[in-house]
Amino acid sequence: MQTTPYRPVMPGLQEADQQAAFESLRTGDFKPKIDSATGQLTVPSDRFHEARIFLASQGLPKAGATGLDGLKDQSSMTTSQFMEQVKVNAAMEQELARSIMQIGSVQSARVHLATPKQSVFVRDRTPPKASVVLAPYPGRAVSASQVQAIVHLVSSSVPYLTPDHVTVVDNVGKLMTESATEQKLGLTSAQEQHKQQMEEVLRSRIVQILSPMVGEANVRSQVNLSLDFTQTESTTEDFDNREKGPRTRSEVLAEDRAAGRSAEGIPGSLANTPPPDPTTTNSTQVDATKGQADANTKLSSRSTRNYELDRTVRHVRNASGGVMKVSVAVIVNERPAPLPAEGTAADPNAPKSVAYTPQELDQMLQVVRGVVGFDQTRGDNVTVVPARFEAPAALETIPWYVEDTVQSGISSALVAISFIVFMLIVVRPIMRNITASKAIAEEEKAKAALADGELSAEDMKMIQIGEGESLEEIKAKLKPKKSSISIDMLDTANTYDDKVALIRMLVAEDSGRVANVLKGMIKVS
Repeated sequence: MQTTPYRPVMPGLQEADQQAAFESLRTGDFKPKIDSATGQLTVPSDRFHEARIFLASQGLPKAGATGLDGLKDQSSMTTSQFMEQVKVNAAMEQELARSIMQIGSVQSARVHLATPKQSVFVRDRTPPKASVVLAPYPGRAVSASQVQAIVHLVSSSVPYLTPDHVTVVDNVGKLMTESATEQKLGLTSAQEQHKQQMEEVLRSRIVQILSPMVGEANVRSQVNLSLDFTQTESTTEDFDNREKGPRTRSEVLAEDRAAGRSAEGIPGSLANTPPPDPTTTNSTQVDATKGQADANTKLSSRSTRNYELDRTVRHVRNASGGVMKVSVAVIVNERPAPLPAEGTAADPNAPKSVAYTPQELDQMLQVVRGVVGFDQTRGDNVTVVPARFEAPAALETIPWYVEDTVQSGISSALVAISFIVFMLIVVRPIMRNITASKAIAEEEKAKAALADGELSAEDMKMIQIGEGESLEEIKAKLKPKKSSISIDMLDTANTYDDKVALIRMLVAEDSGRVANVLKGMIKVS
């Protein structure tokens, strides 16, 4: 009734080692099996760890090491840098595949890495890329959250690899990843999901607010939102945050002036005055500049002044997903017509429903506008329309005895009844005859044993074993000896008196045997 649970002993075991492991486990009485669905070698769950230890003692698996462990045996003095990079990439791919296979719904995985040689210059670097091929277990599916986890697992394991450059494909060729920049019909899957959630929230609010007024089954609504998912970034530098007016940031000063007086001015008496008389001195030094005109001597100066000003840098990134326009359509079921008074006949031409008044419709419209946040400047549109709902069509039903479950139950019951009748009519009489023949044979055997002088079961119960005696000795004492008078002597007797004398001699010689015979005759009669 309960099958033994089995567990894969070594997932991903190579085909070369699978046959040897199967033979070893069967020799060790582990009762291994090959799973027909996955092709993996399985053993009972309660002996899983024991089987792994047993295979390790047998030196299995014998396949070469995979992943980064395989690099330990690949050391060589003549290898090139290109071959080293290829071996490292292959080891990384195998390690990532083994990590991805630890996820419960993933049966097998393969990883391919494209890692170009990086340049020392940041601008010239080429980002690496990766692709993953997944094969889920039959009947299972890899969820979107698991795909995102695999993407981030691979991108975090490879330097300079971003999640946008990781592609995940399933075993049937379906793309399971979607880039954040990739858009379907203008919206990504995350943006479309956000839009549907907001519409569902507004729709449920409308139903909740109108249900107490018209009834839960008497209102239908649909909401359409136009969202703006554009992102805007702005950077502002403010130099006058205290509002004190503009200030000078840099100032340059230049000055030019002459050092002596030049021959200039208004001609007149002062200007025509002769120079003073020369005087002689005893000094022998000669002034090199004496006698030159003073007009050639000039002075110049240049100065630059820079002032540090206070500034504020503001980086603003507007949130995306703002509501651009709201469109709401609400249909309200009209109220049913009142029932006619008792004792009056119903008018067939009377209306079946009563329409809402304009004041009631306006109240509903205002309520809906308040719920959805109506904004006329935004171009929102809210409509409330009364209508008469048609009654839902009756579902087509079939008789209960025609349903598949009932038919299958009846078939099973008929098979069970047929089996019981077969057992009662055919098997039971046969078993009775077999048991009756066995009882007759046993009875005849017991009679034969009594005829030979064997003790019956009742006689065995009455026997009391004394000290120093065994059951065999008591049987030997109680077992009558063979009589010297045979039955043929009765047939040869001629007269009645001779036969009586022979019987008396037989009773005197073996009275116990005669008593058992008489007892059996009484029971038969």
